[in-house]
Amino acid sequence: MRILIFILALMSAFFVSTASSSIPDDSDLKSPKSTMKRCYVLNSEHVTGGEYCGDGDDPVYRACLNASFVPFSTSSRSYYDMTCQPHNDFARFWYTSDKYDKGEAAADFSLFPDTVEKPSLSCPPDEFPDHTIEYKVGPNANDIMCAKTLVDPEDCPAGYHTKGASKALGSDSCLPNECPPAGSSESLFSSPTIGGSPFDGGGLYCNGGCTYNVNESQISLSKFAIGVSQGVACGDKPYENSKLANDANADQCTTTSDGTVTLLQCPDHHQPIPEDDPLDNSDSKVDDSKTPDKTKETCAEGDTGCSLKNVETEIENSINRLIDNDNELHNKKIDADTKNAKAFLNIMESIDTAILLQTSQDERLHAVTVGKFNELVDAVNGIEAGGGGGGGGNGTGNGNIGGQDCEGTIEECSGIGTGDGVELPTETLNLNQYADKYDDWLPNAELPEEKCVTLTNGKTLCFTYKYIILIFQAISGLLVISALIHSGKIIAGSF
Repeated sequence: MRILIFILALMSAFFVSTASSSIPDDSDLKSPKSTMKRCYVLNSEHVTGGEYCGDGDDPVYRACLNASFVPFSTSSRSYYDMTCQPHNDFARFWYTSDKYDKGEAAADFSLFPDTVEKPSLSCPPDEFPDHTIEYKVGPNANDIMCAKTLVDPEDCPAGYHTKGASKALGSDSCLPNECPPAGSSESLFSSPTIGGSPFDGGGLYCNGGCTYNVNESQISLSKFAIGVSQGVACGDKPYENSKLANDANADQCTTTSDGTVTLLQCPDHHQPIPEDDPLDNSDSKVDDSKTPDKTKETCAEGDTGCSLKNVETEIENSINRLIDNDNELHNKKIDADTKNAKAFLNIMESIDTAILLQTSQDERLHAVTVGKFNELVDAVNGIEAGGGGGGGGNGTGNGNIGGQDCEGTIEECSGIGTGDGVELPTETLNLNQYADKYDDWLPNAELPEEKCVTLTNGKTLCFTYKYIILIFQAISGLLVISALIHSGKIIAGSF
């Protein structure tokens, strides 16, 4: 049943609306991460916004595209336009004078940028990986804080199943998330792909919305560990996966109760730094900001040079629009490929988690089964029974009654049926009481028939657990046959 609930919750989280996941929680803001970046700045009193910070291609051209030009004049020149060219390390001012008219190539002035190091703020900070949303707190570009996603106030609180999972379990209200009994050992799984944080050192962890004490020696991988249940819920939302406290700070945690669910709360704890996202393809993207069209000049009738300049400008604008369109399509393809890859990874991790939990459940059930049958065997062996000596195939033999040898049949030696009043002690025991006692101790744990995911192209891909298990069985069979053949070759070679 716990596996079924876990998969229902995972599916509810998988199909949740992306709109709700972008709402920032302004009640818990953290300072952003600050890093130094190289910036290219076009310094001029006649240029505003001419700045680009980062390691992208052609930074001077990008800084020039961000600039706004204000026409100005000097005693001998009138500057009327500024142009940007890819792969140039300067911006070009165009002017007219007594010597040059508009559009003449020689009539230009180059502005080279300054290179400076400036702090760049970004989210999330290393200490709070859940605070991924940039939250504006002022009018300036650097007036930002980092916020985490606001839990839907209409959804169920921590310690309960989500509304989607509760509804799938047959309830219109929030159902309590039943945590394993205190003291029981559980196999735990956590992955950043499904919103979890890695296991990092011993302490108290919130896993699936329940509290576990994890010993550092019981962490096999950053995603897998063995934990001892504390029997209480935890977190700020259903099914939360996070570290609550180190071993040294575990005594600072307290519990509260709403009358139905007991919730463990700990002081703010710096979460382990998550693993690098293997599906972060942001480096593969290109700048898809629109290139502003150049302004055409108003030509006098018969001004061939001006008309040719306008033709050149229109060709350049058309090329820039094609480049912008290609860049946008490129980035959309990167996003679609990343989304599909994450969908595959999510579905495989959900299968991996379900199999892990099923394996753990099978091991636990096997241990419980052995224990219960041992109790049953002990109960049966505890029945008091008696008897006499044995005999041969003809019903006669030697026995011992009262320390004396006896020759004859069993009945004659034991006195049964001879009127001597000797009787075997017997006791009748109804085993149905033991069957009734252990009738319902096996839980109803089973995997769902299949898990499906819808790709961005509209197609649906389904994984069937039955066939996955058959594949594993077939592989196991092939390995056994290969081992037998190899053993046969070794034995044959020894003769």
